[in-house]
Amino acid sequence: MAEREFRITPQGPFAWTSSLNMLGSWQPVAHFPRRDGVATVAFGLDGSFAPAGVRLRVDGDALVGQVSDGADIDAAKGQVARMFSLDVDATEYPLVGRRDPAVGRIMRAHPGLRPVLFPSPYEAAVWAVISQRIAQRQAAHVKTALSEALGDLVKVGGEAVRTLPPPRALLRIGATPGLTVEKIERLHAVARAALDGVLAAERLRAMGYDAALRMVQEIRGIGPFWSSGIYLRACGVTEPFPMDEPRTLRALADAHGLKDVPTGADLDRIAARFKPFGMWVSVLLRVAANRGTMGEREVSPAPRVRHARLSPTRLPGRERHP
Repeated sequence: MAEREFRITPQGPFAWTSSLNMLGSWQPVAHFPRRDGVATVAFGLDGSFAPAGVRLRVDGDALVGQVSDGADIDAAKGQVARMFSLDVDATEYPLVGRRDPAVGRIMRAHPGLRPVLFPSPYEAAVWAVISQRIAQRQAAHVKTALSEALGDLVKVGGEAVRTLPPPRALLRIGATPGLTVEKIERLHAVARAALDGVLAAERLRAMGYDAALRMVQEIRGIGPFWSSGIYLRACGVTEPFPMDEPRTLRALADAHGLKDVPTGADLDRIAARFKPFGMWVSVLLRVAANRGTMGEREVSPAPRVRHARLSPTRLPGRERHP
């Protein structure tokens, strides 16, 4: 292995092609370069916000990351592992599909799919502010413009990629196309919270869902919906299943052939089957709903996965994703 590379060997089902598809279809991260089974991501490292770029490819059963010069390799490895849900032992994840046959059918339609997350809770909070009341594609353009103007440029594996502006740079933004005065104030509040450690992934995980949401909602402009999104889609947790997200609940009902969205005890009973991977199931349901693969009809089971499915095949075009 080269001097500035790391290796991550997934535990349990994992398909790199599924991660690349999600990376290219989910607007908050769709700007990262990806071609021929290789992706390049860039982000500020946890805590220090120092810039890091990582070129990702597969080698046998491992995901290999080449890290940009000057970046802490171990820190970058940990953040990549969290971003692609590879810091979790998913050996028992398939058991969820056995307990819930409807989810099992969707799993077989999307073998090895794991959630792709925001690079950090800080980035999730920035996206939360930018994307309010505008289309995701428009929000992506605004985020890209901010990165081009104030982000750090990192070079790795022949790619030059910019990070999201670190908090201190974000505090300097003034009038910006696509951002209202109120959104700029909210972005400044996010930056201050990040510098104060409020958006540290480990801290939020340690606090647990309810306490973390209460703390994040103290940030100007972050309400119940996005405080939950920051925790679930940026902190590297596998629980809980979001019980109050309308599109996820609609997908859950459709997967089970239910006319009405389950509530109360019925919802609790169904969600209990997903533990300890409730958040993962919610992402799986949303992906299936957006791609029209809810598993209404039986599909041929995929070969049983004992090791990571890491084939770096050429991917189809971008698809929608939650």
